[in-house]
Amino acid sequence: MPLSGRAKWFIVALGSLGFLGLCLVLALLATLFWPAHSLKASASVELGNLMKSRGMVQVNQHHDGATEPAMAGGLECHAFKFYPGRPEQYAYFKIDPALKRSGTNELMVEVEYFDGEAGGHFRLDYDSYNGNSKDQGAYTQSKEKVYLKGTQRWRKGRFLLDDGRFEGRENDAADFRITVVGGQFFLRSVKVVRE
Repeated sequence: MPLSGRAKWFIVALGSLGFLGLCLVLALLATLFWPAHSLKASASVELGNLMKSRGMVQVNQHHDGATEPAMAGGLECHAFKFYPGRPEQYAYFKIDPALKRSGTNELMVEVEYFDGEAGGHFRLDYDSYNGNSKDQGAYTQSKEKVYLKGTQRWRKGRFLLDDGRFEGRENDAADFRITVVGGQFFLRSVKVVRE
């Protein structure tokens, strides 16, 4: 069967675009027809003398979630500050509403920390749909805990949350907090990724 005039024109046009042009056309088609919900969404905060935020901010800096710029392991970071009368240390984070889904949110939170002192651990307390607790799930503890071993290295801890509510029901409208049980704690970055 012979090709129509339009089909021949399209083949000639593609050939004249070259490899780069073909890649651009394919990228455009993928953007138009690929389901948006299949793309990963992420947000992050990098802590140091200057903070870099993308889709997430650190909040509650004037209460029990205060941190301050510091150096650990040769890198800029933030050190947690103890709050009077609290045995634990906290840092609170709020996720951009554009990254939240209505209903249950499933995501992974990656925490980059300096493993300075042995003993103690940290976890996430997050806003969930767990209605059985006294706070109606606003401070649900993550299943995972990261134990501090004193390796004097920068490390990453990952937390998988499958029942996130993230309606800002924690202090200063935060969606989750890092809770540290132990001594001095240094935090470099926090990243949230959802499918």
